[in-house]
Amino acid sequence: MLLAGYSIQGSLRTLIALLDGAADEPIPALAHKTPLEAAEKPFIDRLASSGLVGYTGAYLHTHQFLADLLAEGGRVPRGVLEALALDIPLREGVAVYRLNPARIDGRSIELEYNLSEETLQSLESLVDKTLPLISDLDPRVYFNGGRGVLVLEEAGFEPVPSSPFERDALSALPKALQDFVREIASRNSGLTIIPWGGGIFKNPGLKPRIRGLSILSNSPAAHGLAEILKIKAYDISGLDGLLDRARRLLGEGDVLIHFERPDEESHRRSHAGKVSALEEADHILEELYRETGCRILLVIDHGASSMTGRHFRVETPFLYAEKPAEEASRRFHEKASGEFVPADRLLDLIPK
Repeated sequence: MLLAGYSIQGSLRTLIALLDGAADEPIPALAHKTPLEAAEKPFIDRLASSGLVGYTGAYLHTHQFLADLLAEGGRVPRGVLEALALDIPLREGVAVYRLNPARIDGRSIELEYNLSEETLQSLESLVDKTLPLISDLDPRVYFNGGRGVLVLEEAGFEPVPSSPFERDALSALPKALQDFVREIASRNSGLTIIPWGGGIFKNPGLKPRIRGLSILSNSPAAHGLAEILKIKAYDISGLDGLLDRARRLLGEGDVLIHFERPDEESHRRSHAGKVSALEEADHILEELYRETGCRILLVIDHGASSMTGRHFRVETPFLYAEKPAEEASRRFHEKASGEFVPADRLLDLIPK
């Protein structure tokens, strides 16, 4: 079994494939199959036929899953991870939140993922103009591609690591931040920003479960965790860039590839796009295996509905295989049978 902090030796490298938000619910337009069931993914199914299949979870967010999978010593708030990835200056003791555009309708909050650049710029400008409402908290706001980070130098309270997908997302915030969010919404036809994933910045004292791992991801949360663990993380620039970088890194050590598109298509409420994203991941994994002979641990972090666009908690399937079967005798999806393995024990499946 793989021990904490163990570095895999020898020529056989491990590719950890994270299919972000790949688990879903049955879709009527897919004959009541999930996208994972409907997708044509012969390579993944061949891996499932030769290897170990089981379940892990259940999480609401990628950063929670990644921390349990890759780190020893606890979790780091989402806001802190995003701030670290963006090189935002932080001092110990400040409160940090992730920000997402959202629409408020009464007590209901729905995240907005597909706003135009003009709408985003207008929203960011309104947020800046409304900051005096929370001036006692000494706020700083940083925007990055439609989302942002809120730093409170003088919070005076302990943030709750809330989720925008939970019913109490707004009521979990301190009253000052609730008023801030509602004021922006009142001036903007319900469109506002929601702070979530809050926490106090401090030295987390995390240790990596695998030394020498490289991460390929465009997620600030993944980059922030990599910085804490002192492991390398690289952005993904197109399919060719992903393949070239992954080939090179697999020649040097073990690699985690974060396939974000299944989650993105879920937020667009596109089951067809999600099926396409899963089939694309299947092709990428097959090509990398053919060229490198790597063993593969395939994991899914959380559920994401391509009907509602929201994350949901569900035990998610995983597989570990050193080579694919000649032919698929089972399919990999949410209903596949197997034993439950906690995320913090998944790396123990990899032999020395």
